[in-house]
Amino acid sequence: MIALVIGVVAGIASTMQASINTEARKFFRSPFITAGINFAVAWLLLAAFIIFNEHRLFIPLGTIAENPPWIWFGGVCAIIIVTLNIVCVPKLGAAGNVIILNFGQVVTGLVIDHFALFGTDQVQMTLTRLAGAALVLAGMVISTWEKGTGGGGRKALPLLYAILAFIDGIACSTQIAVNGTLKTVVESASKATLVSMSVAMLSTSIVVITLLLTKGRRGIFDSDTGVRPDFRIWMISGGMFALTVVSGNAAVAPVLGTGLNTIMNLIGMMAAGLAIDAAGFLGIEKKPVTFRKIAGMFLMLAGTAAISFI
Repeated sequence: MIALVIGVVAGIASTMQASINTEARKFFRSPFITAGINFAVAWLLLAAFIIFNEHRLFIPLGTIAENPPWIWFGGVCAIIIVTLNIVCVPKLGAAGNVIILNFGQVVTGLVIDHFALFGTDQVQMTLTRLAGAALVLAGMVISTWEKGTGGGGRKALPLLYAILAFIDGIACSTQIAVNGTLKTVVESASKATLVSMSVAMLSTSIVVITLLLTKGRRGIFDSDTGVRPDFRIWMISGGMFALTVVSGNAAVAPVLGTGLNTIMNLIGMMAAGLAIDAAGFLGIEKKPVTFRKIAGMFLMLAGTAAISFI
């Protein structure tokens, strides 16, 4: 029961992090700087927890290095997830971003299961699992369908941002699988998360330095010259939510399995996404919670359940 709750909380935290970081970007004027601050805050909080709990900060790097290179990929996925969330939420809305992200997450989960990637147990593709994926796709289409202006019809989603949100979902599923295995290797969810955050900080630094050398400041900072909001302390709280997502999923993925963990994440993310859109929380543009959107989300949830349990 506790593992199920943690899975839902991790989903809520994921959507909250994306919304907070979207507003924080307006202050820092850079998705990369915002992401870097996220990882630094998460790393400091987690390091302090480990030191308090174990009275030292020891990570068995030798043991980790004995595993395949992909064991480090969780941190690379983290920078992809945080950066793409910052970019996509303003264009798709919190709920829209969650819907497309989760479609990418489910599809990737099927592939990971079928080929037993990243140390996971193999689950063969079946007609039932394919039918479940079709339900998820149908739910995504229904949820993102909006009446156009004037002549009616479908109002097209920004295609580029929809693709980026799908890639975000790929990174989410990959991170859950990799960090679940890493947690087993180091025998600690907190240490697995610390490794992931360390790799994320290093990856962000490499990206920032590369862009700075090749494109200068314009490669790092936004060109938008709009009004800069006042700094609020919650703008740097994204790292706390990132910590909740990564450590929560690393802790419960081996217990729940990738499928059930994805469903719990999906429930939390959808609930938070609808609430944020409806309230216009943290400066996110208000979007109405329609019956079509709710029905589509439940269809996605049904499809995910079919993939996991039938």
